Amino acid sequence: MWVKPQEVLIANALWETEQSTEYFLLQHRKGHGNSKGISSLLVGTMDSIFDTKPPPFRILHQTPHSEVYYLIACSLYKQDIVNDWDWLNENIMGTLKSFDKEDDVTDFVTCKIESIIAAKQDQVEIEDEDTKDFKTTSEKFHRLFHFPLEEKLVNYYSCSYWKKFPRQGWMYLSLNYLCFHSYILGNDTKLCIRWSEIKNLEKSNSLIFPDSIKITTREGEYYFNMFLKKSETFALMDQLIDLAMKRLIDESKKFNEDKDLLYKLSKNVPKKASFLKRDLDARAHSEAYRLMFRLPASEKLDGSIDCTLLTPYNKRHVIGRLFLSQNFICFESRVKSLVSLVIPLRDVKLVEKTQNNSSTMSLDKAIIVSTKNEVNNSNFLFAQISDRDFLVEKLSELLARTPHTSHPPGLLRTPSSTTKHAGDAPLTEEENIYKWKVQPPLMVLFPLSSIPEVLKKQQAKEKEWELHFNEYGRGISMYRTTEVAQLVLYGIPDTLRMEIWMSFSGAINEKATHPGYYHSLVDQALQQRSTANDEIERDLHRSLPEHPAFQNPIGIDALRRILCAYALRNPNIGYCQAMNIVASVLLIYCSEEEAFWLLAALCENLLPDYYNTRVVGAVVDQGVLDNLTREYLPSLHTKLDSLGMIHIISLSWFLTIFLSVMPYESAVNVIDCFFYDGAKVIFQVALMVLKLNQEKLIECRDEGEACQVLANFLMGIYNDEGRGAVRNKEYDKQKKTISVKNLIYEAYTEYGFLTTGHIERLRLKHRLRVVQELEDNSERNVIRSVSGDEFFTKEELQELLSIIREELLSQQRHLFYKNESSSQQPYEAYKVDFEYFKILFAALSPWGKGDQAEQLAARLFRLLDAKQEGFLNFRELVTALGLTCSVDPTLRLTLLFILHLPPLLTLFDIQTSPHFEIDADIASDAAEFFNNIEQSVALDSLTLLPESSSPTAGGSVFNSQLSVDNYSNQKSSTSSKDTSSSSFEARILSNLRNIILSKESRCNLKSLPKMTQPYFIALWKTLYDLFQTQPFDQEANDSITHSCALLFKLGDVGRQFFVKREDSCDSLGFESSETSPDKNGNPCIVGDIEWYITVEQFLASTLNTPPFVDFFSKKVTLTENIESLKGKRFHRFNSLSVPAAIKV
Repeated sequence: MWVKPQEVLIANALWETEQSTEYFLLQHRKGHGNSKGISSLLVGTMDSIFDTKPPPFRILHQTPHSEVYYLIACSLYKQDIVNDWDWLNENIMGTLKSFDKEDDVTDFVTCKIESIIAAKQDQVEIEDEDTKDFKTTSEKFHRLFHFPLEEKLVNYYSCSYWKKFPRQGWMYLSLNYLCFHSYILGNDTKLCIRWSEIKNLEKSNSLIFPDSIKITTREGEYYFNMFLKKSETFALMDQLIDLAMKRLIDESKKFNEDKDLLYKLSKNVPKKASFLKRDLDARAHSEAYRLMFRLPASEKLDGSIDCTLLTPYNKRHVIGRLFLSQNFICFESRVKSLVSLVIPLRDVKLVEKTQNNSSTMSLDKAIIVSTKNEVNNSNFLFAQISDRDFLVEKLSELLARTPHTSHPPGLLRTPSSTTKHAGDAPLTEEENIYKWKVQPPLMVLFPLSSIPEVLKKQQAKEKEWELHFNEYGRGISMYRTTEVAQLVLYGIPDTLRMEIWMSFSGAINEKATHPGYYHSLVDQALQQRSTANDEIERDLHRSLPEHPAFQNPIGIDALRRILCAYALRNPNIGYCQAMNIVASVLLIYCSEEEAFWLLAALCENLLPDYYNTRVVGAVVDQGVLDNLTREYLPSLHTKLDSLGMIHIISLSWFLTIFLSVMPYESAVNVIDCFFYDGAKVIFQVALMVLKLNQEKLIECRDEGEACQVLANFLMGIYNDEGRGAVRNKEYDKQKKTISVKNLIYEAYTEYGFLTTGHIERLRLKHRLRVVQELEDNSERNVIRSVSGDEFFTKEELQELLSIIREELLSQQRHLFYKNESSSQQPYEAYKVDFEYFKILFAALSPWGKGDQAEQLAARLFRLLDAKQEGFLNFRELVTALGLTCSVDPTLRLTLLFILHLPPLLTLFDIQTSPHFEIDADIASDAAEFFNNIEQSVALDSLTLLPESSSPTAGGSVFNSQLSVDNYSNQKSSTSSKDTSSSSFEARILSNLRNIILSKESRCNLKSLPKMTQPYFIALWKTLYDLFQTQPFDQEANDSITHSCALLFKLGDVGRQFFVKREDSCDSLGFESSETSPDKNGNPCIVGDIEWYITVEQFLASTLNTPPFVDFFSKKVTLTENIESLKGKRFHRFNSLSVPAAIKV
């Protein structure tokens, strides 16, 4: 690469000259390559530690009488610098000889190099993603670890890695890997760990490893210390591990760079060297922002600025911070929980500056935001904005891109008696066809008999809330203060629950931005059949069956619609038991569409991953509760841990938000707080329940007694004010324990210090543990299901499974966290395609070393691909390797015989295959023997196999170039193939597969078809090819030749008996022979086959030949070959996208 000429005063310090001319020097840096001198080791160590390693090759320009050199080119690779050197010799050297003055020579060279650089810069579009220094480091990262360019570096840090002694070097963090490199006095250390392999990440401060970061994987522990930015490094590692775990849980959560950051209008934001680091930091800030204000998952924080907010209810200016995103303006006070505000940009009517008033500093640099909602507090005043003009410019930019609603959003108020939501449009024609309409809250359609005392308290609460609305505003843009938190704490009146739940949960934002979405979703869901819909149908009548709404088709149909619609919206979750209980309670208080959006907010934002197949989120939160109990109730934790019930008691609590363990009228108060304060509420309430029962639980003798104590307490929680819409029939007989109002108040008082951020950090820690435990269980199940085949030991299977898993992860293919049918076997989650099978076959099997290894691999793959889907599951893969590595010689030779029978091998393949060339080490008589045989068989005169024996599309599922080409050529002549031909061939393959896999294969050998001469020649060529990989032995070669000659004689002997022998029409031999239908449509033999051998003859001859017995009796151990494969994979990416973990 040409560089702008720079002066170099000392040319040979730290550099060695390789070539030189009168005007140029080509040099490489000491310490680069295999040089072992002391100076080279010192230079290499210095460059590695201080990260000052320049490109190792360079070209200098110097005139004979000058002491100043000029750097004109440098490169990371020798070939590039050699190309530049050759260009100088061909294009510049001749011209330089025509100059008389040395100064003119230097001026010409520098001008020429600068013009080349300028011309290239005009042609190349420069992207402002990463800094120049970071790009250089990224190139070094890819060069050191041989990663493809798709594996992008996020950031790098100087640190020390402890392995017997500290090794100072550099840690490289990419999207999928943690890598470390150190070069100390010639000792090159490399470490590569995939994020998804990490089981624990923590800060450590032990005596041996002070102030370090400890990483635990399946293979061991790793310690890193001496960080210059330890907190930043740990936070980034935490974030990358969390991304890896989320991708394992949900394959749809792939990382895509946010290119909008490149064009984002920003100010006072320090630019980081790495674009990916900027992206990840922006994601972390956006996630914290969304959690703080309960915003949609797609919302991205644009920026924030300090300011004050005028609060009209007390006429004060509250200091805080204004946050801006593409759809919202938010404010949070500096004093925690004093006031917060959310303003959707879709409601903003006007943003204007106020005139600066020097006499009133509190109104200096202020803006007024006016909204379309003219009910209350429609104007919001923000002041003391340090960069007001820039903020207004940003707001103008965002408002220009914001789609505004056609009418101001009305208040979400429960209608009194209508059967249709007041805001709903008239039924469309499509709705009339399917005869459904959005239902109002079911408590309106199916009211319970009123209780005067309860009604009076409900009305009193409504008045309190109305007064609050008048003072603090209403809807999503109300001023959220401690006063509203107090009102929520004491319970929301039934008629206001829908409005307040929608506002505080953020579901109102999703509904407002997706008009008509629910209707179209229901229409689609009602027309399709799915497993989720069937499961929903079974659970409909188990949902709140005591309430009259769910004893009526109206309530049942509404519940069916929202559950089926959500299953269609989020197929990764579909439907999970417990969703029906939550949804039925939502329908009691909310209109049907609002209930749907609340369910979506709960499943996707508030309780992520709770309702997938393995309820991963709930299991993670069990770990969080266990952690909190250990910290704040240590003696109780010890007792519960000894009883083994901490994980038993909490699952139902979390999945249904206490609805399944408390009376409904009490649990809805917990849901009130849950929608207002988020998931931390369920932990606060759970801890309070445990604390109130601590003494009784410690005295329990077994888990059954402890569970009964908790069940009695929870069912005794009462709510005198909440029996309006739902009520417990056994209320009067209920053994009361505590008022739900008091329970929640005590939970907030005792554990109010728990924050959403604290819960999220604990979730991250336990998500890592839970995902790894699920993966370990999955792998154990796979090993258990395959080990019974007895091909390999459990240790070898574990090693094999680990590299398969690594490959699947590198391809970003999903493993086990998906909605699998209950009938699916564990090993079916791990599948390899032909490209990777070919690599494994070549590396692990003794049959994979010769020139014909790829053809053998293709036929074996096709034989064992039972579903003909283009993949081998893990059991089929183990079978393929086991049949060639560990079974007895008889079975291996039988498999080799089968792999040379049609339809696995056709005459078309034989004719179009390259001529077999025998290695020079093979005896000349063997070569002559084969030449004579090939001359005696007029292959060109033989007809191809009939259509039924040619490869089908289902068979050509692999990427073998030979097989694909053959199939493509043959397909042109077999385009009229019908379904019966395909099934005929599939039946033959199935029969061959059953023979080789049968435990009584010796008894089934007679059902194998006979092998004709062309196929036998191909078989014997394969045998010669296999033996070329062995050390040459003339005696062994003579034995092989003799065995081949004997089998040819046997084939000639059998010729005279073939016509007399009649095969059963049902035999596999008849099906596999070359046949064509007679005039009645029945298959018959075409012509006379003059030569054949049977599998018994083949086995009898080969098993009496010592070289064959020795070769096919060797049992191959996978462990060593797998370790070798891991090392090779590190250097090869034409077939694999990313390397395995390496420890050097």
